[in-house]
Amino acid sequence: MTSPVSVQLILTRQGTTWTLQGDLAGQSPHTADPSVGVVLPAGSMVVEHPGRDTAEFYRHGWTSWSPTSWWSQGRRPWRVWENPERTATAEDLATDRYDRHRSYLLTAVELPESPDAPGEVEYLLVGSLAGRSGVLDVLPGRIEATTLGRAGRDHGEVVEGADAEAGIDWWIGVGPELEVFGRWTQALADSVGLSVEPRARRDDPGPVWSSWYSWFEEITAERIEAEILPAAANGYGVVQIDDGWQRAVGDWEPNSDFPEGMAALAERIHDADMEAGLWLAPFIVSAESPVARLHPELLVRAQSGEPAVAGYNWAAPYFALDCTNPAALEWVRDLIGRVTRWGFGYLKLDFLNAAAMCGVRHCSLDREEAYRLGLEAVREAAPDAYLMASGAVIAPSLGLVDGIRVGPDTAPYWDNTERHRDPSGPGVRNALRAAVARRWLSGIVATDPDVAFVRSRGSLLSPEACAITRDMALVAGVVGCSDPDAWLTEAERQQVRALCARARSGPRVHNTGRYRFEVDGSIVDFEPWINPSVRISDRILAK
Repeated sequence: MTSPVSVQLILTRQGTTWTLQGDLAGQSPHTADPSVGVVLPAGSMVVEHPGRDTAEFYRHGWTSWSPTSWWSQGRRPWRVWENPERTATAEDLATDRYDRHRSYLLTAVELPESPDAPGEVEYLLVGSLAGRSGVLDVLPGRIEATTLGRAGRDHGEVVEGADAEAGIDWWIGVGPELEVFGRWTQALADSVGLSVEPRARRDDPGPVWSSWYSWFEEITAERIEAEILPAAANGYGVVQIDDGWQRAVGDWEPNSDFPEGMAALAERIHDADMEAGLWLAPFIVSAESPVARLHPELLVRAQSGEPAVAGYNWAAPYFALDCTNPAALEWVRDLIGRVTRWGFGYLKLDFLNAAAMCGVRHCSLDREEAYRLGLEAVREAAPDAYLMASGAVIAPSLGLVDGIRVGPDTAPYWDNTERHRDPSGPGVRNALRAAVARRWLSGIVATDPDVAFVRSRGSLLSPEACAITRDMALVAGVVGCSDPDAWLTEAERQQVRALCARARSGPRVHNTGRYRFEVDGSIVDFEPWINPSVRISDRILAK
């Protein structure tokens, strides 16, 4: 059935009963009960509601790193400010707006209390289904929803593919916060062919030790080897080699610090009865990579014909593979097939959002469809691997990956005062806020809040802040750490072992409020950290 171009709806209440009324593109009047959830196809949609102009609302970002939080309509939008390079990496440049509250995939707005039920707060939630990222603007008394392609076109971008015109399915529901988010999660899971709690699809690999937040790019084969036996003794299930092993981004062969190659390391990790993990950014290439130099036709292009800049990192711009080009997809399959033959069964896939950037492609497709083609090529080449997606576009990743990072990078400090007004920047504060706000997603896919910390060496985090990162790992469901065993005191080593043991036992987590959880019978409350009533000590800030 063809979706109507535009739908106008009004949410009204009589007593404690909500009613959704409207007109479907000139068809007969439509009335529905939003308390059970309503699905409507449309290209664009406006939902008018009686909420206050300053009511709180839920802002969901497009990618893993995009700022995601509960916020207030009375404040400036929750986004990256005055940092164009960071915006290019963490947001969608084609649709990012500074002049309005813009959310992706879903939003929720606080509704006024009913005189017949004082104290009961309900929310209007609007979201897009079937792996499509709707764009939703929260305006006074209304939510305006449209497709990613229309939003880009309205913002002056050249839009390629069917998304410029096609409609999508929208879900609209009303209810108490935890209840309406639960119904939304079920509807989204159903729309992408998943059941709630799908992690039985592939075995949980267990707690992950990563090299990144200790050694960063200064890794060597010797440093990884030194961690293998201690990691096994401490209870990890995966040793994951992060950025720094490759010759260049886009040149995925081991550099001179790994003289025996990657297969030898994978074998040693397997000999210690753990899974071998490897960091890759399969959809991006640096300017010095062979792909950029010899095969620029495989890259997404700007209107000028030059490779389009997809983002900035490693003190330089990087480019994106055109995943509508069969030759580019074959390059991806070859890469993934090669690293899995080396013995790596856990793949951390980073900077994935580049495949969905705006630009000129080999085929005129919806750019999220192009992104999904790339992920399908990865899954085809590694059908049994555990895929952890980072920098992922959330909606079109569902059903293809096993886990998704749900916030910015964490770090061994609370926040960075030099990255003022950048809620996408590395730091525990930003990572914690986004991970808690996206906890609902754990019903569909494994949610990774990034690593937890125990160590005092090489860290600006207080013991209390470290404990919060461990609590978040247990609540989110993916436990990782980056503390080298040699950096730990014996007491800290025992904390790592206790964390890994709890992760393996499968903690019982019950959501009792927006920021409050019951974990194995104990209460964990993130509210004092996310919305502190007093100043948090400078001892856990990076300056």
